[in-house]
Amino acid sequence: MATVKDIGVVNYCDRVYNELSGMKTRLLGFVKEIEEMTGPEKQTLQPHVAHFEEIINTIDWKLEIISRVCPFEWTGVTGVESGSSVPMMENVAEKDEISGGYIGG
Repeated sequence: MATVKDIGVVNYCDRVYNELSGMKTRLLGFVKEIEEMTGPEKQTLQPHVAHFEEIINTIDWKLEIISRVCPFEWTGVTGVESGSSVPMMENVAEKDEISGGYIGG
């Protein structure tokens, strides 16, 4: 059962993740806006794109950290698989054969 402390941590994780995601989205909007410009405006603002991309990469790194340090039950991260994508092995009947391998000492 969740305790008050756990609920506070989950709420904190949600708030931080949402805030960082919003920052990233706004910065990506600036980059797109600059890329769509033409003429002297684009030439003036183009150097800012590298700075924005550096900040975006830092935010991505922090989002990854938040998703790892928040409680296991936290479901704030969207777009992440909740199950395994590795196919299950089919059951193979037991055989009396010994598999090849290292036998010596």
